[in-house]
Amino acid sequence: MSGRNAGGRNITGRVVMAGWLTVVWVALWGELSVGNVLTGALLGLLLVALFPPSRSIRPFVRPAALLRLALVFSWRLVAASAIVAWEVATPRNRINEGIVAVPICGGSDLVVTLVANAVSLTPGTLTLDLDRPANILYVHVLHLRDLESVRRDVRSLDALVVKAFGDVDALAMLESAPHDPGAPR
Repeated sequence: MSGRNAGGRNITGRVVMAGWLTVVWVALWGELSVGNVLTGALLGLLLVALFPPSRSIRPFVRPAALLRLALVFSWRLVAASAIVAWEVATPRNRINEGIVAVPICGGSDLVVTLVANAVSLTPGTLTLDLDRPANILYVHVLHLRDLESVRRDVRSLDALVVKAFGDVDALAMLESAPHDPGAPR
């Protein structure tokens, strides 16, 4: 049982978390000094000892999938911003708003939060609610043309987030879900 103590908690995970907290501490102070590093390390170790990292919130990060998520999300931001800007700049009212219920794969709270926030950050859409037991996201859409295209867009974003940050169970759930023809693989 390398890297684990008798209680079964991951020592390596605690050290990594304490190191990350040290980096955040130094970044918040804005100065790399011995005093800041030592203080950050001591506070990080103290916090990890008092509040050990939970396995349920430990993120799984896949760099290639994260890069793909960042590229796709950036493109969607640019495209949605252009549509909303055009709507504001032109005098005609082409707004056809609606609320769409979208079943998502879900997974951990981190994955669901990232999907909901990504939807809300995209101009023209806003996450209104989440039915967590059923994993249904309720999305307000400013330019509603087709219910299925909204669902497909949100589910493809969900798939990208799961592939970047999802655990093994979320990936298995994603693979067992019916595939959309336009969804990323």
